[in-house]
Amino acid sequence: MDSVLADVMLIWLEEYNLKFNTSIKKQDLFQWHLHNMLPLTEKYAQDLFTHVWKKRWKDIPPTNGDISMVTNLLQKAGFRISIITKRDRATMSFVAQWLDLYNIYFNDVIFIFDNTSKTCYPFFLLVDDSPINAVEVFYPRRIVIFDQPWNKVLTNYPRIRKLNELFFYLT
Repeated sequence: MDSVLADVMLIWLEEYNLKFNTSIKKQDLFQWHLHNMLPLTEKYAQDLFTHVWKKRWKDIPPTNGDISMVTNLLQKAGFRISIITKRDRATMSFVAQWLDLYNIYFNDVIFIFDNTSKTCYPFFLLVDDSPINAVEVFYPRRIVIFDQPWNKVLTNYPRIRKLNELFFYLT
């Protein structure tokens, strides 16, 4: 969800930069764990994500303008789309509203509230931006990395920059 469908880091950084009078850009984020590269705690980083989803969900842009069309085409091609997302429980309704706002086609949303791995859920192909999730996916399951600055260390994985590039891996 985050950083695959919703480009939440753009708004997260707006909030962070405003609060700390910095000018960090998404391209500057070279690590998955923000608290390892920015002067903040893991809890603060998570709380800021929660704040962004609760207060600024309408400002969060999609990662690409054609994600409604792409998700529609995937469903029409017979693929089941499950959105598996780890987040604070308080953001669930805002995520649902965001999905409606951008007319995202999907079959179900699975919200993870603890440290359960996404690999505990059924899928044959996972599209994700997380280096942590990538190393947990084993054959016959597959993962495609959604390209972000914080996952450049993942060099031996298939990678897409836009969701419509996923069709290349499905044929």
